[in-house]
Amino acid sequence: MLEKREFEKNDFMWRVSAMLTFVSGFFSLLVFILLVINYLQIRAADPVDNEMLTQMRIEYAALPDEDVVLAKRIQELDLLTRKAYFTTQNHLRVGAILLLVGVTIFMVAFKSMTRWRPERPQLAEVPTAEREFLAMAESRNLITWAAVLLLGGGLMASYFSESALVPGVNAGATATGDEGGPVADAVDVIAKEFPDWAAMETQWPSFRGAGALGLAHFVNAPMDWDVESGDGIRWKVELEVSGTNSPVVWGEHLFMSSATEEGEFTVYCYNTEDGTLRWSNKVEGLKGSPAELPEVTEDTGYASCSMVVHGDQVFAIFANGDIVSYDFEGKQIWGYNLGVPENHYGHSSSLLAYGGLLYVQKDQNENGKVIALDAATGAEKWVTAREEISWASPAMAQTEFGPQLILVSEEDVDAYDPATGTLLWRQSVLGGEVAPSPTYNNGIVFAANEYAQAVAIQVTGEKETEVLWEYDDLLPEVSSPVGDGERFYFATSMGEIVCLDAKTGEELWLAELDDGFYSSPVLVGDKLYILDIPGNMQIIRAGAEYELIKTIAMGEDTFATPAFLDGRIYLRTANHLYCIEAQDG
Repeated sequence: MLEKREFEKNDFMWRVSAMLTFVSGFFSLLVFILLVINYLQIRAADPVDNEMLTQMRIEYAALPDEDVVLAKRIQELDLLTRKAYFTTQNHLRVGAILLLVGVTIFMVAFKSMTRWRPERPQLAEVPTAEREFLAMAESRNLITWAAVLLLGGGLMASYFSESALVPGVNAGATATGDEGGPVADAVDVIAKEFPDWAAMETQWPSFRGAGALGLAHFVNAPMDWDVESGDGIRWKVELEVSGTNSPVVWGEHLFMSSATEEGEFTVYCYNTEDGTLRWSNKVEGLKGSPAELPEVTEDTGYASCSMVVHGDQVFAIFANGDIVSYDFEGKQIWGYNLGVPENHYGHSSSLLAYGGLLYVQKDQNENGKVIALDAATGAEKWVTAREEISWASPAMAQTEFGPQLILVSEEDVDAYDPATGTLLWRQSVLGGEVAPSPTYNNGIVFAANEYAQAVAIQVTGEKETEVLWEYDDLLPEVSSPVGDGERFYFATSMGEIVCLDAKTGEELWLAELDDGFYSSPVLVGDKLYILDIPGNMQIIRAGAEYELIKTIAMGEDTFATPAFLDGRIYLRTANHLYCIEAQDG
């Protein structure tokens, strides 16, 4: 049996190991110090949140007219600071790799040096072997842990330097979303201004119009048209892909989206004057987008969520969690994947935007949330956890106590502060699988769902709100309600239209029609417009008594809610897009 040689000597190898130990140790210490200094410098002076740049943006926003020179200066300074930031991030990543390599070489060289050392240690005390091995073990442990701490400290400095600037911003001028993917090219973002409520009301920016409340600003909607003859039809466009989400309109731009069963997602922009297709974009290649599509029902599909317009941007979301923003010319501003919603029917909550924020109601089986994203960059501004699932869309109530973001779930009606995501109040009054969205008018929030009940909630400005009344007879399954301040109206999938007194819940009238409703009613002045599933537009007098004014057939199934603007209706059927215009005289 060979005897172990504990102190094999090799003077050359010892010298090489000693030199490598010294050089790698000094190198690692230097890299560590530089990483820590870099971290401290970034903490002291944020190159992204540049004080001068912020002040210039404030000045630009306050100008009555566009200043091209100042805008260019802002863009150049913004680009310069972000280039510096990206360079810093590259240095940090390279430094972290060098530190890892340096410490690894140091530890290997130190181990070799102890093996090849030329002299046996002389110990003054006995027993020599026991104290010798103890000293060697303590020395090795000390140096090993020092190297680990050096490596760990440097890597932490690198990590925190990368994330300390702006939460959610990483290399490539991009902000991170819910799943950490890049979402925005911030170089082009210069002091964006977003429309106020008054401007939103005169357009049709989202599902059911401004705030998703189902209220038309203009009251001169067409009341007579004929699809077969073309009378009253300004234009008609055949759609490439059948779809259910509702058109949204801003100025001369109409937007909607579609999806195929194979997962081909598309966003369309049409000219509202003549129906020509301005542009269409395939949504693909977004960071974090899953390779496999989630399972959805045929009724829901992959593009049931309506888009939203805010300022000079338009936003779309799909059932796999892909969310994307374009400008009015079709250029992608940002896009990424929010994470696939775990939803047994498929994600169907439409987007909503207000005050520069984009709201995503990501209700799912577990870990649901409502998310507010910076509309300009896609960066996450706040997230609030949700306890229950739903398939409804959010609404924005302009109450006397300030705006409130209203959401419903399988159990609750919730109101959030739209700026912070703070829960303002909650009423646990619903039940079942909720799809109809809430609405608001004259201080009252109204929500309803089939197999549960309808409920009216008086907003008080306090944490404790008041349930005015409940109604549990005929209830909507998909179609969302609308209110005119004195009454609430809703339609069922069985073909009934119900009118309830807003203060008492008394059933004022019930109309039983032949076909059910998925599209939601819209109030246009004193008239209620609502499409049944086969595509018949029912125009009804809004009031305490039922009066059917007219029924106009579109000739094919309809699930989307129309957009109502000055003298026009933009209407999407299963296979066509229409602009219906009021006739002169």
